[in-house]
Amino acid sequence: MSTPEPSNYFEYIIRDADSYGAVLSEANLEISQLEPGCLSGRHVRLGLPGGQFSYAETSKQLRGNGTFSNLWTLSVILGSTTRSRQHGIEVRAGSLVIHRPGVEHDGVYGRNFKVTCFTVSDEVLAKLLPQLHPHVQDAMRRPWSVFEPPANSRQKIIEHFAEGAAIIQSDPQVRNSLSALAKFEEELVGDFLDAVEQQLPRHSNGAEQRAAAMVREIDQYVHKSRMVDSSVAELCTACEVPRRTLNRAFQSALGMGPATYLRCVRLNGVRRALQQRSSGSTTVTDVALEFGFWHLGRFAAQYHELFGESPHETLRRQYRGIAAA
Repeated sequence: MSTPEPSNYFEYIIRDADSYGAVLSEANLEISQLEPGCLSGRHVRLGLPGGQFSYAETSKQLRGNGTFSNLWTLSVILGSTTRSRQHGIEVRAGSLVIHRPGVEHDGVYGRNFKVTCFTVSDEVLAKLLPQLHPHVQDAMRRPWSVFEPPANSRQKIIEHFAEGAAIIQSDPQVRNSLSALAKFEEELVGDFLDAVEQQLPRHSNGAEQRAAAMVREIDQYVHKSRMVDSSVAELCTACEVPRRTLNRAFQSALGMGPATYLRCVRLNGVRRALQQRSSGSTTVTDVALEFGFWHLGRFAAQYHELFGESPHETLRRQYRGIAAA
């Protein structure tokens, strides 16, 4: 039995510029084709708790001009075989582009262009903005900004967001899980902002004792709050520190970033849940999605790396123990 698609999922096959412009009507963009030939491509949209995720690929050079929606738009350029531009500035694979809500937009999309975007509400970005480096805050107060990650991290950024787009398109179980979608949005928006900050100079945050104390405070906060829903943004707010300060504190105290720490907390939560389930109808996928793991292949590998066994082995051992009792 196939999994029904959620009502907020949309997939469109692009065959000409006019019809594609109609699909983008909510963004109020006029699309025009700039080179001859048969246009083809696809456009995918999926509603998220705080906004929307979209992925688009087009075969011919296009131009889009008009006004974006009343949401922030965070775009990752995944590829293009000819020049692409945003407001006359050349962008390429790995470029990160931010548009404020309601701004004028003028973009040229090269041949075989691929892009993934997150549209996020002003309320969501308002919470994240104080956590960012002052230089990034200043840039995000402009109508639009283009960020170019360093060469040594550009390919990793492209692969990471392309993989996320592929999973959203291929896995209906993820599309139907509110917990997985919430964590998908949280993690990738956070990864986008982290990538923006990578090009900024590092600054010392002072004593290692302060870092250790901060991590202890966060550990207490996470274990007293809703473990599954804890996010890096929430930790920044709880400690009243920017993301870079939080990351340095975790690296100093634990040798890992806060996102990795939270993933370990969630993995331990999955393990406890599997060990406590008594119904034979429970599946590893159900529990993983419940805890917000949207990349199920990566989840299984991370679980095995942390615990030395697969989640299925944990669940089978639990069922054998119940049967023996």
